[in-house]
Amino acid sequence: MEIHKEDLIPKDKHQMKLDLFGLDLMIDQNYSNTIDIYDLLGRFSYDKKTKYRRSVSAEDSQFTRATAYNGLVVTARVTAANIERTLPDGTKERFFVFPGVREEIIEDVLRKLATEKRAEGFEAASGSSQATMLVGLDFSLYEVYQELKRVRGKIQYSYSEIREALSILSKANLEISTEDKSISVSAPFFPVLAFAEKSKTSDTRSFVCFHPLVTDLIINNKFRRYNYKKALSFVGSYTRLVYKRICNRWTQAGPGHPYRIKLSTLIDAIKTPYKNVYQDKALIQETLEELKRKNVIESYDAKPQKIKGKIIDWVFELKATNEFAKQQAANNRVFNRIKEKATQSSPTAALKFDAADVDYGDEISFHHER
Repeated sequence: MEIHKEDLIPKDKHQMKLDLFGLDLMIDQNYSNTIDIYDLLGRFSYDKKTKYRRSVSAEDSQFTRATAYNGLVVTARVTAANIERTLPDGTKERFFVFPGVREEIIEDVLRKLATEKRAEGFEAASGSSQATMLVGLDFSLYEVYQELKRVRGKIQYSYSEIREALSILSKANLEISTEDKSISVSAPFFPVLAFAEKSKTSDTRSFVCFHPLVTDLIINNKFRRYNYKKALSFVGSYTRLVYKRICNRWTQAGPGHPYRIKLSTLIDAIKTPYKNVYQDKALIQETLEELKRKNVIESYDAKPQKIKGKIIDWVFELKATNEFAKQQAANNRVFNRIKEKATQSSPTAALKFDAADVDYGDEISFHHER
């Protein structure tokens, strides 16, 4: 899917739905929206040692993740971007790059900007992507730079690093599908990216369109409010992924409502499994310990699952803190207001909330063969 900005036609028919994605600029300054399905899958590689590769085999140019959704297995396949970099000696060379921590954070920041009721609907006018709906956003590199500084407490990335991250997201491909093909979409993370031309003014505007699945899920109200600033404060990258998942799925968090999930389910969704399952268990325990320190969960327990005396998996049970339970209750109120507004604007819109209205506090039924 290759789309240029000039190939897009503005479409107002979904603007009311896009506005529902917006949050209060004052009250929700530290909040954004986690997107159903999309944020359940680990779409990034956190291996810094192999981030830039001069050559890769066909096998090594991709990785896959899988998770359960409404009884189906949803699979994400990420293909590395091929970009040109300028080396310290001034020469230019091409590298294969998977989106990593930096790209994940930049995507989160742009989605945060989209909650400021700045998202607009577009339709591709020509080519193989004709009639594809996309959510677009005008922004400046300065805005991204300042937002990173605000939410992370320090300047995290330079302008050139932000620009490279955006380039990687526009060239790395993300395919998401289900076995029954009810979901089947393949496109770059950002199928449209246009950098502003150099100007004498500091506030030049760039433009980006989010992945087509993100567009579809926003239009169909498949998103939930979450504490975006807290998510970006975590030291562990996997902590961010687990946090987004429980914000999206554990909607009734609180006394008497623990969250249960298999280790294998969580690992398959966020990373390539280690050969030794005990290493994966240690990684998730480290992640949960950070969630405890950040006052998200009060405690957790891990119970082994055995076959013929051999441990093959663990079931983790999480108990929420009062702070997280109150946050989820507030997020539910926001979700219900969106549901009410969507229903008022379109009587059939209520049907779009069936899956998102369910509490997935128990995810132990899912098993994905590796």
